[in-house]
Amino acid sequence: MRPSAEALRRRILLPVAGFLILALGSCSHAQRKGSPDAGETGVPAGRPVVHVRVTWQEDPLPDARVGILRSVGGTVVASARTDAEGRTAFDLPSGRYFLVVEWRRDSDYGRPIAAGDRYAYFGGNPVFVGGEDGSREIFVGTEEFAAPPGPGGEPAGGTGVAGRVTSGGAPVEGAHVFAYLRTDSAFRDLGFAASAPTAADGSFAMDLPPGEYHILVRKRAGGGVAGPMRKGDLFGYYPANPVYVLSGGYARVSIPATLLKLRNVPTYSRDARTTASIEGRIFGADGKPRAGVYAALYDNPDLLNRPVLLSDVTGADGRYRLPVPVPGRYFLGARSGYGGSPSPGDYYGRFEGNADHSVTLREGDRLTGVDITVNEVW
Repeated sequence: MRPSAEALRRRILLPVAGFLILALGSCSHAQRKGSPDAGETGVPAGRPVVHVRVTWQEDPLPDARVGILRSVGGTVVASARTDAEGRTAFDLPSGRYFLVVEWRRDSDYGRPIAAGDRYAYFGGNPVFVGGEDGSREIFVGTEEFAAPPGPGGEPAGGTGVAGRVTSGGAPVEGAHVFAYLRTDSAFRDLGFAASAPTAADGSFAMDLPPGEYHILVRKRAGGGVAGPMRKGDLFGYYPANPVYVLSGGYARVSIPATLLKLRNVPTYSRDARTTASIEGRIFGADGKPRAGVYAALYDNPDLLNRPVLLSDVTGADGRYRLPVPVPGRYFLGARSGYGGSPSPGDYYGRFEGNADHSVTLREGDRLTGVDITVNEVW
């Protein structure tokens, strides 16, 4: 039986409402654990602190609710509101987290998000926390949530998602909207489908089979569709995800996109102290140390999409050290350039110590002599 329009509306709003209810219940829990905005100073010894600063149009955003989740749409494990300077902080066990921010114009966090509220899904998600000196500062810019535009412009009789992309209240031209069936990739791949570039008024229409989707938008300043996001790119996550698409119609959405200030892959200097690390050298095909490349850890055996961790760029000796805050099984490679598939003239290689290019780290492990050879891409 096809669900009614009211039932669909409730299903679309349920994930956001669930987040808010969980966040309300966990705020005091986060503060009891020593969050500085709670007025406490007793952060557990050796525990990394994640400092978060939230802004709206470059100004601090007070009274925003920052939520820490273990997975997209999962349980909130900690939450707190920002102070007058838009800041808050969390002391967290080592692990992988997702960070979201919501702000209510009437301070009522018990209702679903609505037009005029502000929202951000941190473009650098997931956030890796760990190590003795694993503290870090995260800057999150919010965007205002607008009501979905009315029908118009999409193909008659089609099925999918249509709407508008904005940033700072203005339409965004040339952005690509992505539809995801799964969230376990943390949206680091291209998803199930991508739209054509948005029009001058920010509008788009994307045909999709009926189903449930997470909708995101990206616009790369350098052009292109694939590869990690960089400073100056635009990124947006539809605040009312997931979206339900019914046969014979288009789900209408308005997606706010945020200008990214920093590259969205964590880079760790060789001096950082974390729970585990990998060290080695990167060589060229001629057997000589290769400068100007970096080691990269991936969570997929194809070593594609956005890496989860990057080392510093190598110097003349080709040496790298890659601190790893969260132990586990990863896939190791090295490359020059940044973003998408390697291009002609780039250097690229994979760790050949295992057939699948994997490395496994336990807490306290320090892997040394992990060398990688890169070849020029033609």
